[in-house]
Amino acid sequence: MAPPLLAAAAASNAARSPLLRWVLTAVVASSVLLVVMLLILLSGGLDAACAGARVGVAGTLRPGTVPAAYQQMVLRAAGTCAGITAPLLAAQLDAESNWNTQAISPAGAQGLAQFLPGTWASEGVDGDDDGIRDPFNPADAIASQAAFMCKLLAAVTADQGLTGDPIDLALAAYNAGLGAVQQHHGIAPYPKTQAYVRRIRTLSARYADPAASAPGDGPPGSWVHPIHGAQITSGFGYRWGRLHAGIDFAAPIGTAVYDASNGSVIDAGPASGLGQWVKIRHPGNITTVYGHLSREAVTVGQAVQPGQLIAYSGNEGHSTGPHLHFETRPNDTPVNPIAFYAAHG
Repeated sequence: MAPPLLAAAAASNAARSPLLRWVLTAVVASSVLLVVMLLILLSGGLDAACAGARVGVAGTLRPGTVPAAYQQMVLRAAGTCAGITAPLLAAQLDAESNWNTQAISPAGAQGLAQFLPGTWASEGVDGDDDGIRDPFNPADAIASQAAFMCKLLAAVTADQGLTGDPIDLALAAYNAGLGAVQQHHGIAPYPKTQAYVRRIRTLSARYADPAASAPGDGPPGSWVHPIHGAQITSGFGYRWGRLHAGIDFAAPIGTAVYDASNGSVIDAGPASGLGQWVKIRHPGNITTVYGHLSREAVTVGQAVQPGQLIAYSGNEGHSTGPHLHFETRPNDTPVNPIAFYAAHG
């Protein structure tokens, strides 16, 4: 019997049988519920879940690298803003004071995070809520470090007159002052500042857990959301006779785009169809693609961390409106990012 005739017969039988009517009603209701749940997941669900995730989750720190007394402080501080990850904070504390809470530099900088007294007066945070802001208190120092780095990152990201990786610019501003970065339109040409940025980038890789983004490994948060506060407007699958190999997030031009997991940049710049893109390789032979960008904030060969700012969304290439196109590719084969994230916590 042809499918239309089967459907007609089922409808006719349902009209005569109360039990069959109940079964068909239940099937239809469950199908509608499934579709509604899927729409919630595709639009707000993924976004809401990721909005609550912390950037600096435990899986991003290599076990045993951060002194046990400070590990939870670093992890808490890493949730202050996107881009300032736990490995980055740990590397910075290592470079600043070598984890010495009582360190004092020749210039008078104090504590784990090496705040000058004048900077501490305006930027110091009471990290343990004891009513005292003390640069020699590790809880206060680490919370203040993260808050100040987030403030600097926001400042350099918003300044269109600067060139360079925003994280590098924020690190340079922490070392030499935001004014020096703005004056030189990038990392100040001071050997000490340039060496400081390079050292922290190197140390970040040492503190990051490379297993956190391996296929099937890593706790929840090993993979983070590539864009914040954006709805999914187009899913993975075939459309117009060809595979749409990722998902699209509606976002105004210039919205920050973040790295999904530990990895290194293998391409950044013009890309056929996608206009401008960034492509990143992660452990386990996984690559991610970020397309239709207005500009990139990373360069080929650069190591990146989960939640690190890598680009800004746009409307370049074959695009019907401003958005971010995002792909996940195990063994360079595109898979549905929704399913991929579900399998990776």
